[in-house]
Amino acid sequence: MFSSRTIRCIQSIAIVLLIFTGYTRPCGPDVRVGRRRNRTKKATPFVYKQHVPSVSEFAYGASEPADGAIHRDDPRFQDLVENHNTDIIFRDEERDGSDRIMTQRCKEKLNTLAKLVQLQWPGNPPEVPPVKVKVKEAWDDDFMHGENSLHYEGRAVDVATNDRDRSKLGMLAGLAVQAGFDWVEYESHGHIHCSVKSDSSAAVRTGGCFTGKSSVQIENGESIPMSDLRIGDRVLGMRSDGVLEYSEVINFMDRDDFGYGLFYTLSTASGKEITLTAKHLLYVVNQNSSFDVNRIEAVFADSVTAGQYLLLRDKDSIITTVITKIAVQTRKGIYAPLTKHGTIVVDDIIASCYAYIDNIDIAHAVYAPMRVYHDISQVFAMFSSQNVESRNSTNVPNGMHWYAKILYKIGTKILSPDTLFVH
Repeated sequence: MFSSRTIRCIQSIAIVLLIFTGYTRPCGPDVRVGRRRNRTKKATPFVYKQHVPSVSEFAYGASEPADGAIHRDDPRFQDLVENHNTDIIFRDEERDGSDRIMTQRCKEKLNTLAKLVQLQWPGNPPEVPPVKVKVKEAWDDDFMHGENSLHYEGRAVDVATNDRDRSKLGMLAGLAVQAGFDWVEYESHGHIHCSVKSDSSAAVRTGGCFTGKSSVQIENGESIPMSDLRIGDRVLGMRSDGVLEYSEVINFMDRDDFGYGLFYTLSTASGKEITLTAKHLLYVVNQNSSFDVNRIEAVFADSVTAGQYLLLRDKDSIITTVITKIAVQTRKGIYAPLTKHGTIVVDDIIASCYAYIDNIDIAHAVYAPMRVYHDISQVFAMFSSQNVESRNSTNVPNGMHWYAKILYKIGTKILSPDTLFVH
């Protein structure tokens, strides 16, 4: 008979296979050109001058502040990409390919919009071809837009339909929201303005990170900043039964010493606080009581409210502490460690290692291959007599892990934003 641990592992891998093979598609929109399926949320046409969300384009709840214009001789220009999607028409009035230049995130959202447009207005091929998106403006360095326009960074596009039918603009704006643009406005009678957050935004990249100054405790009892954490370190976390235990760091899903992100700082009555990005999961209790693992729930940081209770490490036990204040600010440094338990104690507050999906069981299952790979590699290392690296080694990853990138791409293709970010 299989052990309970083996059964859980098999169940986890089965869930991952379901996600990877597309059986979760009924949970979100299918944006492939072809048969149209029901979506979780239909596009709603805009009225003239309407914008979504109903805040400034530069607000942190939208596309966030401008980082500064990018010129062709700017090193950041190398980070921009060209879009050669044949389902999109590029006006290119400058005749230099400028309208094809944009950030990677902007490109992804625009390509999704192109598919949604063809689903919305499929035409009647071959006599009547499907409607296509027309890009009137993307990256621009002629400074004909506003002083801080996101066009200058490749984070904005002005779009219409190639049939020049202005009656479609309201619905086009609704489709742009559905495609995942971070801010959309029915700006003029000739086009829709769409923009996105920067690619360096932590909330965009992984949805869940800590700052470099966040403190964790390693197995020798020492408290170290997150920026000093290494793969192989055993850090304090929480088991599924609510017991504090050290758990090995098997990798980093993202790590960038110089990246910036929007962070939420949750302060508590105990004087402890935790800082993490919007879509990072942490554990809360809705009323004051003694700690009971069966009463906690995992929620996104940006959905937590003052008056709820966080789990606080108190020596060798766990107690609850009420949230008294929530602050939001941009900070430098992006760190997303992954432990075997899937939990980590940060600044004495218990948090999850996961983000994006507000279901701990599914999130833990999605990363099962990472844990299996780590266990197998450890066995091979033992048999090959390889020495375990000391924590003073240069074992410091940089950038977003390839597995996290794959999950992000799969998630954005088969799941809607409403499914990924459940509020």
